[in-house]
Amino acid sequence: MGISWASSLASAWTGRRRRRHRVDQLNSIEEALTLQLQNKSNKPDVFLWRGANDKFKSQFSTKDTWNHTRTASPQVAWEKGVWFPHATPKYSFCVWLAVHDRLPTGDRMLKWNIGFSGTCEFCRRCVESRDHLFFSCNYVSGIWASLTKGLLSTNYTTDWSTLITFISTQHKDLVHTFLLRYVFQTVVYEIWRERNGRRHGESPKPAAHLTKWIDQQVRDKLLIIRRAGDQRYNSGFQRWLHFLC
Repeated sequence: MGISWASSLASAWTGRRRRRHRVDQLNSIEEALTLQLQNKSNKPDVFLWRGANDKFKSQFSTKDTWNHTRTASPQVAWEKGVWFPHATPKYSFCVWLAVHDRLPTGDRMLKWNIGFSGTCEFCRRCVESRDHLFFSCNYVSGIWASLTKGLLSTNYTTDWSTLITFISTQHKDLVHTFLLRYVFQTVVYEIWRERNGRRHGESPKPAAHLTKWIDQQVRDKLLIIRRAGDQRYNSGFQRWLHFLC
């Protein structure tokens, strides 16, 4: 087409004259150049970013760019129970692995190593599966009951699938919903950490110690949210104390 690789669009417009080519594709490019030349304005050039629905805008969006570089999948039912505002990332990641049943629990490790002991580190009676660990095991269920019986009320359960469905539901009360989700994730993370510690020879912690530690994590999170200026959760601390009584 007689256009240098280093040419700007302006020079492609004005530094050459239109030609006729034997190849239809080149003629189409010539036609597009001519059409754009006729429609051009004298306004200064600006950067535009491709946004949602392929609409261009002047502001850059990380979210829109991320969505343009990946293949979107249907939203899963448990999404809101794992990823939610003010969640602690390492807790959410641990729960995300648990939802996919990808934590290296005893039953899964038995499939990799036949000679491995897949017994639960807490009760020493059952094979350690995800559903047993969260929250059928007597040691773990005692901690779970101490922290959530008041919060869950008539919906209290130790069944993993039922809990995931329940915490993933958007309840009318924002604070109550947050407390449910956050204490769930904190318990899962701390139980998993305690389990790993015992597997690697650390001294076991009594259930009361772990319960107190998880309670403190929830209180600290509510304090951090308040200091961050999010007024929607101001009643969270008082309500958490009420549910523990």
